[in-house]
Amino acid sequence: MTNYVTMMGLLLVVALIPAIALLRRSPKLPLVWTGLVLLALTAIFDNLIVGAGIVGYDDELILGIRVPIAPIEDFGYAIAAVLLVPALWRWNWRLAPREATTASSGSSTATSSTAPTSPARDDAPSTPSEDVE
Repeated sequence: MTNYVTMMGLLLVVALIPAIALLRRSPKLPLVWTGLVLLALTAIFDNLIVGAGIVGYDDELILGIRVPIAPIEDFGYAIAAVLLVPALWRWNWRLAPREATTASSGSSTATSSTAPTSPARDDAPSTPSEDVE
């Protein structure tokens, strides 16, 4: 089995199918820019490490297409990362427990300004903190 077949299996099963489902409502421009930057960095540094002899590839295990020195298969991992990381982020965000939005009836206690607070979520309304002297 070649690296290409392994990479395509990884890209299709693990990254593309769940990522497309999770990211269909996300803004596309940040993903495009991230992808372009990551592909450019992959091209630069893969060519440097392959050209320096730090990493070598068996020609029988790759497609043979090189950009210019690095095999094309290495770019599949960059594309998978661009899709998979934000998809996992959104998936984890969906599974995170939400804080209770209503207080239990009959329990009105005053809270001090030094009480610890939990970090704000993206979907929670932000309120300015009040300075108490």
